Amino acid sequence: MKVIALRGPVNSGKSHTLNIVYQFLLRDGYTQVAGFFEILGNPKFEDVFDILEKNGKRVGVCGMGDYVIGGGSLKALLKRLTDAGCHVAVCSCQAKLGIEKAVAAYIDHVFVDKTASTGSANDRIVNGLDAQRMFILV
Repeated sequence: MKVIALRGPVNSGKSHTLNIVYQFLLRDGYTQVAGFFEILGNPKFEDVFDILEKNGKRVGVCGMGDYVIGGGSLKALLKRLTDAGCHVAVCSCQAKLGIEKAVAAYIDHVFVDKTASTGSANDRIVNGLDAQRMFILV
């Protein structure tokens, strides 16, 4: 499985960016695979976990790049996507060694560094551009 990880610090817009990638995939014709959708962690951040499919290609989306409520981890979430037959996973990843190692364990992986915003007026623009960079890699 190819893993595309948006890497950045806490509260940098990773979850919002992943939600935009998710919407780009749906707009591009990907559809949800039944039985996988869930919101991870604090619902305020809408960290989505889901699997989408188009023409036999499965893409897993995992918005939470830190430890999940209940003791889960990004490593465990990526394994769930692998076990479900995903060809590609897009996820967020805090810039911490242990979390980055969960992504780097996959031979085919790419880190996309989160662009820092210069203020709330630019958040939407920056997140949209980062989402486009990730979508192209899918």
